[in-house]
Amino acid sequence: MNYNYRLLIVSIFSIVILFSSNSTTLAIQPKILISKDETPLNQIKTDIIKSIDASKNVNIIYPRSSNPVIVENGGNFTIYFQSESFENISVYISTAYEPIVDEIELDISNIQEINGTWHVAVNLPLSTPKELYNITITIEENGRISSNSNPRAVSVRDEISDNFSFIHLSDFHIGDPRGLKENIKETIGWKAAKKCIEEINLINPDFLIITGDLVFGQMYPFEYSLEYKKCYEILQTFQVPTYLIPGNHDGYIQCGQDGFKLWQKYFGPLYYSFDYGDHHFTCVNSYDWPKICRFGISFLVFNWGGCIQEDQLEWIEKDLKNNNAELNFICLHHNPIWDTKDDSLLKNEYKGREELLSLIEYYGIDAVFAGHEHYDNITNQNDTIYITTTTASSNVGEDAYWGYRLIEIKNSQITSYNYKEPYYSIPSYRLNHSYEDFNVAAVKNDLEMDLTAHLKFLLPLRNYRIENGEILLERESDDKVEIYVSANIKKESEETITLY
Repeated sequence: MNYNYRLLIVSIFSIVILFSSNSTTLAIQPKILISKDETPLNQIKTDIIKSIDASKNVNIIYPRSSNPVIVENGGNFTIYFQSESFENISVYISTAYEPIVDEIELDISNIQEINGTWHVAVNLPLSTPKELYNITITIEENGRISSNSNPRAVSVRDEISDNFSFIHLSDFHIGDPRGLKENIKETIGWKAAKKCIEEINLINPDFLIITGDLVFGQMYPFEYSLEYKKCYEILQTFQVPTYLIPGNHDGYIQCGQDGFKLWQKYFGPLYYSFDYGDHHFTCVNSYDWPKICRFGISFLVFNWGGCIQEDQLEWIEKDLKNNNAELNFICLHHNPIWDTKDDSLLKNEYKGREELLSLIEYYGIDAVFAGHEHYDNITNQNDTIYITTTTASSNVGEDAYWGYRLIEIKNSQITSYNYKEPYYSIPSYRLNHSYEDFNVAAVKNDLEMDLTAHLKFLLPLRNYRIENGEILLERESDDKVEIYVSANIKKESEETITLY
């Protein structure tokens, strides 16, 4: 069978998978939150998320699910949105995709318009529970009311400290057929990507960073329209704040479709930065080629290696210069310590990488997080740790597997980034949980590490005690209570958590 014929078969098979994949709604998976009566799960308030197409009258630029704000209880932050003029405005947050919804109105302390964008400073009440929230803005002008929401855009913490953890995930690859040769069953319906989400929700880090290649964009005409929508829906099932960075597969130009235009529609800016307390993250678009260099015809693309143009390099330097963080991180798709001229039919070198390496050394960047290679690697160079993490669901390189990486920070020091030495990330499909009854859950940890698992229960409204765990939060409605719990699970063991 010749190569082109094999590609045709894979393309047709992948299109069938895309159109036959189930669950296009944004409800929480029953494995994450279960009830004997599943009706509440089917009535989660997805209607507050009107559409990914922003309202004509209210367009929330920040925060959003792909670039959320993490704020302490009782703290404050600034919202950026565009709209026509208005007489009145209100802002509230609501629990994201939960069967019991809390709505909390925020106090507005300042409003100003700068270059056509409204900046609204808001304050959180001290009583705001630790949770991931949607944000909604409502404006009124001459009796006409307009409203818009961004899902999973605000994460409230009791405290933002120097001790935290986050997960580095890369090469998510929704729509990519290449995982078929690794595991056909787990590639169909993007089960491998969804399994990573399930496990990361169970681990419940403070946040998550995905460094590119969220979609595939390299098979059939107009596939970006389907893949970006499906990817957005799948990402909504994350129960932790999620920061996204583009890769080469996200930005090809195919059949008149520019992947980066859809990225900006669904996820926002191509590069930006954020802070977690005194720790700074610079998120870089390393597929910053001019349009002509991003052109492709199905599987044939001319450049899939790295490029950072001068204007973005200037922004990176300004961003690094203007912060005084305890730790500085750079997150991008293409690792700058390696040239990528072999990732180009024209043998184009990784443009801008030498300049980026100079900035990394000059500003003393502590760690750089990258993907693209589909395998794990750790390289220490000039006091910077360059961390490459494997793919979640595509084909893998030698000595690699599907997985994700847990990073732990203690007292503003990087204390852990390897699951196993010398460079391996956490393999997926080694952490599982199930609900044996509405009040009983079992967690099986086949990893060679202890961990704390986080689960949710939806139960009749009563007082409960827990066996083999700790109750973290309870949210009540008229007749039900949603209970968040944590449980310590030893390595290579199984634990049953019961609520009485």
